[in-house]
Amino acid sequence: MVHRAYPWEEPNLDELEELCNTAGYEVVYRLFQRRYPHPEYNIGPSKLGELKQAVKSLGINKVIFENELRPLQEYNLAKELSVEVITRLQLILEIFTQHASNLEAKLQIKLAELKYELPRAKEKVKLAKRGEQPGFHGLGAYEADVYYEEINRRIHKLSEKLEEIKYKKIRANIQRRVEGIPIISLAGYTNAGKTTLFNALTSSNSEVSPQMFTTLSTKRRITRIDGKPVYVSDTVGFIKNVPTLLISSFMSTLMEIAEADLILLVMDAAEPIETLREKLDASLSILRQIGVTSTPIILVLNKMDIAPSTNIETAKRELGQSYPVIGISAKRGDNIDELHRLISRFLNSFVAFRASLAYSDETKRLVQQTYLRGRVIDLQYQDSTIEIEAEAPLVVAEKIRRLTNPSGFRIIRRDSQQ
Repeated sequence: MVHRAYPWEEPNLDELEELCNTAGYEVVYRLFQRRYPHPEYNIGPSKLGELKQAVKSLGINKVIFENELRPLQEYNLAKELSVEVITRLQLILEIFTQHASNLEAKLQIKLAELKYELPRAKEKVKLAKRGEQPGFHGLGAYEADVYYEEINRRIHKLSEKLEEIKYKKIRANIQRRVEGIPIISLAGYTNAGKTTLFNALTSSNSEVSPQMFTTLSTKRRITRIDGKPVYVSDTVGFIKNVPTLLISSFMSTLMEIAEADLILLVMDAAEPIETLREKLDASLSILRQIGVTSTPIILVLNKMDIAPSTNIETAKRELGQSYPVIGISAKRGDNIDELHRLISRFLNSFVAFRASLAYSDETKRLVQQTYLRGRVIDLQYQDSTIEIEAEAPLVVAEKIRRLTNPSGFRIIRRDSQQ
């Protein structure tokens, strides 16, 4: 592994090693250098000599750079080292390919690969004609313009397919809006325990793994929070310095977060406070990039069962100035009930009311809807009326109001005012 950093940057080899392990690679050598990028090799000539020696002595068959490489740098490195050289982005796409479980994820990965290749295509073909190197095999048979246009054509075709999937998702989201059932999205750094929390909130049994990017495709379940029905979704995790190319390619997946009514930003409370700050900044940056500007956010400090108690208190004090913060253990179930109550305060689409309804088929239907799409607190059958106290989506509450006379319906509170 190699990380060439600018003078003001900190090493990021630990995260890169975690990515390598997730992809199935065994890391046997790490190289870090602070300098401005060398035009031909990215790293300096002396460090290239060290790397070349390590490749030979350790039997290394692939070198992975934290940095982005220009095609010329990639070609020169492959020529000097006689092994394939890839970047962090290419490594992430390898991991995504391993974990992709549905058509949408596979299309998004392929789109990202092609978008990465497009601006490099012509130069890579020209370099390959000098003599093929690892990572450049077969390109010399193409003409530069033909290869570029072929990639462009495939990008256009994949984009059309993904637009169809995106349109179907938009229609489904519109239907959920009509139902009035709010959407809660789990977001946050990869490996923070989002899927474990998803399972705890929805009584699901989705795969949980210590590896990064176990979850690529959106999972969504309907459950009840404080007695009220909600959709809960779990999607791909974040990492530091996410390339814009990945965000744009996975937008149809990330839109699940952008369109949520409430975001639970899950963080690993067992990590040092400085790491928590960095990962919070990285997560908030990605949320801004996908269009999250005014959606309520709750910071969920997970893994409190293994985190030092001082971590939780420090994080609440230092990170909780802008967002509500709660410590939980999704694995053990600690504080999940308190999380339910906190979430309930943000479910503004529910209206709490009392109503007196005359007996009718429509009344019976609306009471059933209230049970299905809201929370019935009290229901009493009188001689000529049904007395109901409930919390329900605005659309259901409005239908009930229309069946009553002016004095027979009263809003008693809204969740945001609790």
